[in-house]
Amino acid sequence: MTLFVRVLDKILFATLLLVALQVPILADHYRQYLTGYYDATAAQVEEYKALSVRHGYTHLEDMLAELEKSSNPVVRDDTQNKVNTLAMLKELNEGIRVLNRGHYYQQAWYMLSPSQNETLRRVLDNFHPSIPLSPEAVVFSLISAIIINVIMWAPYWTAVKLKQWRHNRKYHPAGTT
Repeated sequence: MTLFVRVLDKILFATLLLVALQVPILADHYRQYLTGYYDATAAQVEEYKALSVRHGYTHLEDMLAELEKSSNPVVRDDTQNKVNTLAMLKELNEGIRVLNRGHYYQQAWYMLSPSQNETLRRVLDNFHPSIPLSPEAVVFSLISAIIINVIMWAPYWTAVKLKQWRHNRKYHPAGTT
């Protein structure tokens, strides 16, 4: 039984390590996806800014504030789309910042957060597993795999120790040797 458990432990650890090694690679793919999306969105916002300057506004926000007051619902809806585009640009910028400067766990937390599910799904469509080359990525992956492995095996180890303790108490009561 213990041989089976040891082999199972090694297989589980190897699997966890391979999965953990994918986080830095996925972060690179994710960063590339967000950068492309950011560039397209930034170009669109630049067009909005040029439009506002062309029509005599000093700031894009001034033009949008005036357009929001329009009596025409199409203009108000289009203005809301422009406001949403500006907000998306800020979100993309924050995401790129986390993926560029954040450590392994910040990147994983960002990518795996529920608000990123749709983007993660799109990135995974083109993702191909590989092994990261940076020592930092390998070390973080190794540490993560060890921690998750210990957490997963802790209930088993606790149950085995508890069983041994009960067995020892039953056959070697306190006070007898």
